[in-house]
Amino acid sequence: MKTFRELDEATGQPKGAAFRAFKRLEPGLREGQDFLLLRPEHDDTRIDELRAQERIYRNSVNIVLLDDALAERLLKHLCGTLESRQ
Repeated sequence: MKTFRELDEATGQPKGAAFRAFKRLEPGLREGQDFLLLRPEHDDTRIDELRAQERIYRNSVNIVLLDDALAERLLKHLCGTLESRQ
């Protein structure tokens, strides 16, 4: 599973680009299938591990983990956004 930070960094996009792309697709997505939402009140250990691995942004509170297929869709979208700017 991938994080927004990993997608932003993989595409050279600024912080928040992958999150904004996700929000555009979110109405058609299903939690538990396309992504997992980690909340500190239930998933603090997992969130701390991701933070220690530098896979998430330091100040992130609720963490979204993207399944591989969705991460690939977002990467293609983000790469397309980069190409259209050139």
